[in-house]
Amino acid sequence: MISEKLSSYKTVVFFMTFLFTVGLFLWMVKPFIYTLALALIMVGLCHPIYLSLIKFCGDRSWLASGLICLAIFLGIFVPLVFLITSLSVEVTEFYAYLRRELTVASLNQFISGHTNKVESLTDILQHLGVDYNINDIQNDVIRLSKEAGLWVYNWTKMLAGQIMNFSLHFVLLIIFVYFLLIDGLKVKEYLMALSPLPRDQEDLLLHRFNDMTLAMVVGNGLAAIAQGVFGGIGLAFFNIQSPILWGTVMAIFAFIPFIGISVVFIPIGAYMLLVGEIGKGIAFLLSFGILSLIVEYMVKPKLVGDRVKVHILLIFISIFGGLATFGLLGIIFGPLITIAFLSMVEIYHQNYGKHLL
Repeated sequence: MISEKLSSYKTVVFFMTFLFTVGLFLWMVKPFIYTLALALIMVGLCHPIYLSLIKFCGDRSWLASGLICLAIFLGIFVPLVFLITSLSVEVTEFYAYLRRELTVASLNQFISGHTNKVESLTDILQHLGVDYNINDIQNDVIRLSKEAGLWVYNWTKMLAGQIMNFSLHFVLLIIFVYFLLIDGLKVKEYLMALSPLPRDQEDLLLHRFNDMTLAMVVGNGLAAIAQGVFGGIGLAFFNIQSPILWGTVMAIFAFIPFIGISVVFIPIGAYMLLVGEIGKGIAFLLSFGILSLIVEYMVKPKLVGDRVKVHILLIFISIFGGLATFGLLGIIFGPLITIAFLSMVEIYHQNYGKHLL
């Protein structure tokens, strides 16, 4: 009896100590947890290439891993630093442009040239019971535009100031990827040995994670970059102010179902039609509408395929929830968390649900 109590006491003490050390370890690596998560995602994507490179490099794993890390540095870090630097310059110029051009005098001049349209708008609003006159329109347009410009300016200035921090995390990312590629299989087996789940359930989770990662990073990622790049080129062609800035915004919103790049090109096209540039506005809307349709309904399905069958509403919720929780990285982390949840629900239904009812 005493020996059984002593054994139970030792077990409780062990697990309390174990959980305490796990908590301390997670607290210690908390500043780099996002970097480690991104490294794991990249390792999952690059592992097939790594296996092919090992044969090419004569079974020298260090060389194969080093080549992949070099490709990540040249393909991601260098373009991102260039993009952030260009954004900083362009947003500063855009903010200065708003302060210079968007004044009461310039807005009055614009309204005087489109009096009939403005009066029609105010009449419609009055019929709907909304008391909103020309002065209100002037004040709100100027205030909102300058506030938006100031927010974007401060955000980009902060982003530019974080280049050193970003560089540090990227160096750590490269280090993580390098060693995880070499010892990835050992790490995988070690973590699976710690997991209390059966091996088939662990394989299911890993399979779903790999599929979602391919869909989000390769499928949606390449499609979003394509829309951002071609969108920026199109904006420059139509002489729109700050094409790099709005191209970047397009690339970010391209991840979001239903909305996509329309959040940028529809207001710009509507403005062109409003100021009387009918031909230019129609050509602008048609070209960007075609770009969006081609990428969303032809390119993206080819890249994503049937890997992930998740309702579009869940993807919508997971992206916005991820953005609210993790910032920009939530575009990737949100859907991954959702697929983990759905996988666990499927495992529950297949293995535990019937036994518990």
